[in-house]
Amino acid sequence: MNNKKYWIGLSKLEGLGPIFISKLLKKFKSPKKIWEIDRNQLRKIKGLGHKKIEKIISSKNKLNLDKEIEKLAESNIEFVTLNDDKYPMLLKEIYDPPPVLYYKGSGDFYGNFMAIVGARRASLYGKKIAMNLASKLAARGITIVSGMARGIDSAGHKGAIRVSGNTIAVLASGVDYVYPPENNDLYKDILKSGLIVSEFPPGIKPIPGYFPRRNRLISGLCQGVIVVEAAYKSGSLITSDFALEQGREVFAVPGNIDRTQSKGCNNLIKEGAKIVTSYQDVIEEMFFYDKEEKTGINYPELSKMEEKIIKIFQINNELYFDQIYEMTEINKNNLSSVLLKLELKELIELNSSKKYVFKGLQKLLKPL
Repeated sequence: MNNKKYWIGLSKLEGLGPIFISKLLKKFKSPKKIWEIDRNQLRKIKGLGHKKIEKIISSKNKLNLDKEIEKLAESNIEFVTLNDDKYPMLLKEIYDPPPVLYYKGSGDFYGNFMAIVGARRASLYGKKIAMNLASKLAARGITIVSGMARGIDSAGHKGAIRVSGNTIAVLASGVDYVYPPENNDLYKDILKSGLIVSEFPPGIKPIPGYFPRRNRLISGLCQGVIVVEAAYKSGSLITSDFALEQGREVFAVPGNIDRTQSKGCNNLIKEGAKIVTSYQDVIEEMFFYDKEEKTGINYPELSKMEEKIIKIFQINNELYFDQIYEMTEINKNNLSSVLLKLELKELIELNSSKKYVFKGLQKLLKPL
């Protein structure tokens, strides 16, 4: 923890953003060395003007890093740094990953993630679609990520919670600040089974410029983004733009051509986003596709990892995720993906107790 406190220090320094911190880390190799740089050394770094240097020095002098760590512990706020194995793998791949992620809750960063985003002033139809998509995907072990905003975002989180699935809310404020305030109950529900996440230190309130930064994290955490309702100019389309830049898949739910809130989604589809009319569209595109499906025959074969897991299930009929992990030692992200594929092949299922249950090998039998 002694070295980790310097990561916290970097995240709280005024005048330093993720891109510049990444450059400094390449040059100085550790946050501790960056923290110990004096005014004269800062003057030798390209891109740092006098005002920015004085901001850095001033904010550094105000911080007691040991007390900052204590305050986080007292507030039950945890954090993960770019150097940690627990740091989300996909997020590390983006152009400007945050050096520190703050989080609260009982979820984790392992598994398959899909974002569901959309209009704040959503229609009843849009909220219903978002909730149903989230429920269907979350019930199959996919984590639903959104921004806890009004409308579609909230509906996505609620859909995952409804089936006891995992959901992550990414905030444009510190994780200790509930915005919008009417989502206080939703915030508490997410903490029970999911995560509240932010790159901003605790105590930071949301301002307009923070929301695009939040949106890049929503897409950066996920394999794909589903836009349910969006006007031509909206934050949801900013998220989809980030998704494309980051190499993620973009999906859109078609809407009524007469509605303003449908124009963004319909335009995304015209530009090549994958159309979503059911959760299966997302599952098939992102996680599983059977070439035989069009014939109406589904006889899946097993990969080596799938065979390894099935052999364990033939001995132990019901297992928790962590038990399977301990028995297989497969990387947790890979394990989540393999278990999802076995679910889709109807060989196992995830029950209400979050145990994976073996259903038998009948699906693998081919006709004579």
